Parts: sequence; structure tokens; C-alpha cells
Amino acid sequence: MRDVVRNDGSVIGLYHRVDHEGFKGSVKFIGTLPDTTGSWYGVEWDDPSRGKHDGSYKGKQYFHTSSSTGGSFIRPKKVDGGYSCFLAINDRYGKTNEAHAGVIIEDLFVVDGHKKQTKVEMVGAEKVNKKQSQLDQLQEVVLRGMSVYGVGPHGSELLQHTPNIEELDISATLVSSWLCVSQITECLPKLKSLNVSENVLPITPGADEDMPCFSTVEILYINRMHYTWKQILQTCKMFPALKQLHCCFNSVEKLCLPSSLDQLTLLNLESNKVPSWDNVLQLAGLSRLETLILNDNKIENIYFPDVPPGDTTSCFPCLKSLSVNYNKISEWRSINELNKLQQLEEIRIVHNPIMDLATPETVRQMIVAKISTLKMCNRTEVFEDERKGAEIDYLKRFGPHWLKAGGHQDEDKDNTSAEFLQEHPSFKEFLKKYGAPETSEMEQKSKTLKDNLISVKIRNPDQPDQRVITKKLPVTMVIQKVKTLIQRLYKVGADEVILSYISKKMPEQEIPFDNDLRQISFYSVENDDEILVRW
Repeated sequence: MRDVVRNDGSVIGLYHRVDHEGFKGSVKFIGTLPDTTGSWYGVEWDDPSRGKHDGSYKGKQYFHTSSSTGGSFIRPKKVDGGYSCFLAINDRYGKTNEAHAGVIIEDLFVVDGHKKQTKVEMVGAEKVNKKQSQLDQLQEVVLRGMSVYGVGPHGSELLQHTPNIEELDISATLVSSWLCVSQITECLPKLKSLNVSENVLPITPGADEDMPCFSTVEILYINRMHYTWKQILQTCKMFPALKQLHCCFNSVEKLCLPSSLDQLTLLNLESNKVPSWDNVLQLAGLSRLETLILNDNKIENIYFPDVPPGDTTSCFPCLKSLSVNYNKISEWRSINELNKLQQLEEIRIVHNPIMDLATPETVRQMIVAKISTLKMCNRTEVFEDERKGAEIDYLKRFGPHWLKAGGHQDEDKDNTSAEFLQEHPSFKEFLKKYGAPETSEMEQKSKTLKDNLISVKIRNPDQPDQRVITKKLPVTMVIQKVKTLIQRLYKVGADEVILSYISKKMPEQEIPFDNDLRQISFYSVENDDEILVRW
């Protein structure tokens, strides 16, 4: 039987990857079939619906598939075995003499709301192509979805013409093994970031022993590879300099901590099957980890059992950013526990049941108050003024509960229960910081409009000749509407108005209204406070 070769002269063999009409698969059989002429490929498709059988023909099993309909026999001439990495780079980034640098200008248009197409002009395509075509200057190369199978016979050209590549994306290509990947990276001495996501790369025992060519890679993407945690750890052994690991949409369940991850500063486990925080704690010894992404798993709560509330945990000593979006966290106790972390500065926690316990503004206030080191909450910066307001509101909100639990403004008479302090571990700290709230501040407020009006003075400190106006405003009024009101009162454009306020309790500090969509209550404005207006 004659070998089937690619355009570059390399041979397509067993377990190599091929493409047919956009469907990718692995060659599991090469040979003849009874009552037919010529050779056949037995291919297991990535998409089982593409195939017709399980690798058998007329009652004989020629290869095995994981699905009963995942296999096909196909003539070699009908499949695309791909091309080398260098040819792919040259094809995508090389110099072209085509008009408009190969851009099809007829396809460039925008569609308005009435589905009318308007042509747009492509400017600078030739200039971009000229710059990119200097292959020896390329630092970032994206070959995602292209039919790259490996280094091929052009390895020397890859090394010679693209020596400065630092980031390489060969995701969803035709590379068939880690050996194929290593042969590519061996020709890229400056490579720092490697993306091999959505490829079929089997894990072979001992593969790490002969892969020195991954020694420069610090960032690795192995998303959608169907890997278990054990397979991921086996892979990481091949990357001694690894600092960032992205292994999203895999089959990770039970976690454990090996020495091969000691240098990690970022770990992304989004959309896996991590069942609980107990599993996450298996990674608590990652002493350099700064970012941990656990979005879309099955985590119900967060806890650090090594220390009591109010103390600092030894777990994740350098963790600064934690993302737990799309989990099942439903209790404030989990937020209390996060305050035990030594350096936590950012939390992302949207689409958890806890976000539905109150209004978005109140939930944010609670999170900010409970985590003292927080600088970013759900992608929005936490400023010192916001923190101060959140902590003061926390005192007022839970003051009545504190009194019922034995709390007292007089420290000598204070007998706050351990149960209350377990639920509100920062409360005593707030008391020391701001003092105990007065009884009138802790009274439950009426929800009627009349009882939720506050009287404020409005004045322009830069123009003392302007009159001072006293108005009663609902605490639910948003800042944008306050600006509109002031526009009418002073007859100025609302877009020119800048607002802030001074609390009668802190007359030396001016606090800006920095978000037009916030309610007045968000800033803890009270009766007889002053709103300052400038234009």
C-alpha cells in the first residue's frame, strides 16, 4: 500500500489528525477492506454524529470508537492532513500582493436597524500586512482553527524566520500529540505563552522526561481537552517554568496539590465539576497563587477551618483575586470567611443565590463591609468613601441585632454573644472605628414615602451669592434625578452639574456623588446634611 502524503511531503499515519469538510477526527486504521479496491482510512470523528459505525465492517472490528456512531471509513484523498506550522504562519501573516491585502471589500458592510446594508471602506490593510509580513519580528501568532499538524519538514525555516515568537495559539488544529507540539516549540526559543486548547492530545506516562523544549513556557491554555485533574498534573510536569494555567471546560473533579504547581500565580478552573470547597482547599498550599478562577462549578460555600472568625488563615497566602461566578453560594458566612484571607483584593461572585438576598446595592455594601482588604467587587473599584459608608451602614443595619445579643454602648456593660460575633466578625472592629450608633439611628425605618424623606440644604460653595435651598428628598431618589432637580432650581444644564455632600457628622470631609445611577441612600445622606453643587 502506498503511503498517503501531504502537500509538503510528510506522511499521514496512524493516530494523526485529519479534516473533512470542517469535521476533525483521528486516524485509527489504514488499510484495505474486503470486496473493495485501494486503501481506506478508519477515522474516529470528534463529533460522533458525523460517523456511521463503531469501527467495524461486515462483522469485523477494524478499530474502536468511544461512540457507537463515531467512526467512518473514508478514502485518503478526501481528507485534509494539514500543513506545517511555518506554512500556516506564512499563509496567515506573509506578504501578499493581492488587491487590498487579500481583504474582500465586497464583504465589508454594516447593517442598520432597518437591515439596510451600507458599504464601508477598508483603510490600512496593506500597511498592516506589510508590517506583519516581517516574520522575524512576529511576537504573537494565532493559528486557531487552521489545519496545522506539526513542525513538518519546515522546522529549520520556523526557527530561522520566526525566532521572536512569544505567544503561540494552535488551538483547534490538527496536532495529534504532545510530541508534535514539542517539536514546534523547540523551534521557538522565546516562547512564553502556548495555547493548545480543543486539540486531542493523549497523555502518555513518562512523556515529561523527554520534553525540554517546554522549558520557557510560562502560560499554558489546555481548555476543552476532556482532561481529568490527574491528566492535567501529568501535563504540567512537562512545563517546569509554568506560572499561569488555564484548564477550563475539562473533567476536573477531585483536586490534589503536587510539587509541579509550586510556581503558579494564576489557576483557571472555570466550567469544570469541582463539587465543593473541600476540594479547593487541597490547593491551599499554592504559596504564590495570586488569581484563582472557579466560575461555573458546584461550590456551595467557602470556609477556612484552620482559624476562628476574625483571624487570618494560612491558606492561599498570596491570593489577591477570586472568581466564583455561577456557583451555588447562598450564605453571608462565606463572605465572612473570605475576610480571613491575607491579601484578597478582588472578588467576583455574580450569579450566585447570595446575590438575590437583597437589592444589588445592599449586597455590594455588605460584601464591601465584610471584606476589609477589598479593592474590586464584581469588576467595579471600591473607593475609600464607599467603604466608609458601607461600614457605617453595616453598624446601623445590624445595630438592633447587636443590642438584642447583649451589646451595649458602654464597653463595661457589653456582653455580646459569641453567636452574634460568629455571624458578624467585623462588627466589634467597626465599633472601635466609628463608635456605637445611637439608638435613633438603629430604629427600623418606615417604608412610607413620607417617613423616607430627608431634609437637605443645597448650596454652591464656589458661588456664595447663589441662594441656599432647603429641600425634602426621598432616600430612593437616584443622583441623576437630583441633578435634574437642581437644573430646574438653579437653571443650569444638568450635564454641567457636579454633586457632592457633607455629613453633619463629618463636616471636614466632602464626599462625591460618583455614580448617577445610585440612590441617595447609598451614600448614607441624612437629615440636615448639605449637598454641594458646582457648575
